[in-house]
Amino acid sequence: MNSPVGPLSPIVQVGAVGTAVPHLYDQALQRHLLQCAKARGRWFGVALFAERARGLVLPRLATTAALSAVTLGLFAHWL
Repeated sequence: MNSPVGPLSPIVQVGAVGTAVPHLYDQALQRHLLQCAKARGRWFGVALFAERARGLVLPRLATTAALSAVTLGLFAHWL
């Protein structure tokens, strides 16, 4: 793929066929894979639900607060 300023160069320089990946990139990959494994831990479903709820609530924070106050007021009045 070409960019407006010229062809894109690879981020990692690849050596001759059969050479090993440099140790630095191996460590970075290992850290990344460990981070991914931790992210999909025991509470992954709860974190996913919280992230989705946050995505729904934050853009409409004032509306959500007003509806929550009205709902709480009606519930308190009903009791």
